[in-house]
Amino acid sequence: MPKINDVKIRKAKIKDVPELVKLWSDFTNEHKRITVKNSAKPDYQEKKKNAKNIWEKWIIKSIRSKKSLVMVAEHDGKFVGYVLSNIKKTPPVYKIDTFGYISDLYVKKEYRGKRISSKFKDESLKWFKKKGLKYSSIGVYSDNPHARFVYKKWGFFDCEVIMKKKL
Repeated sequence: MPKINDVKIRKAKIKDVPELVKLWSDFTNEHKRITVKNSAKPDYQEKKKNAKNIWEKWIIKSIRSKKSLVMVAEHDGKFVGYVLSNIKKTPPVYKIDTFGYISDLYVKKEYRGKRISSKFKDESLKWFKKKGLKYSSIGVYSDNPHARFVYKKWGFFDCEVIMKKKL
C-alpha cells in the first residue's frame, strides 16, 4: 500500500486535464452509485451527452482562474485524486459576502485512508485564508454517510439542506 510520503500533491496544470477528466468520470460514476438509492433521484444526477467536454472546459477555466484552486495527487506518475475549490459570493443581504467552497474532492478507492483528502482540505483552507476568506463550506450529498462523517470530523457542520422535487 502506498504511503502518504509517496503521494505528491500539487497544483494542477493544463497538461493534467486529460487525467483530471478521467478522475472526474470515476468520481461521478462512484458518486452516483453511492447516492442514488431510489427511483426519485436519478434525474438529478443524469449527465448531458457531452458532459465530459463541458467539464473539461470548466476545469481548464478553473485552473486558469484566480478564484479557483485545482490540485492533484500523484503516485508513481499515476493520478490518484483531485480537489476543486472555489471562491463563492453570497447574496448581498448577508454580512459574509464571500466564502471558500470545496466542490469536488475525490481520491481513488485504493488510496483512501492515507490522509490524501485531509491534505487536499488543508491546502484548500490555506488557499482560502491566503485569499482573505474567513469562512468555508464543502459540498456533500445527504446520501453519502462516509463523506459526511469525514467532513464533520474536519469541523464542518450541517448548515443548509437543499430539497428537490420532480415536477
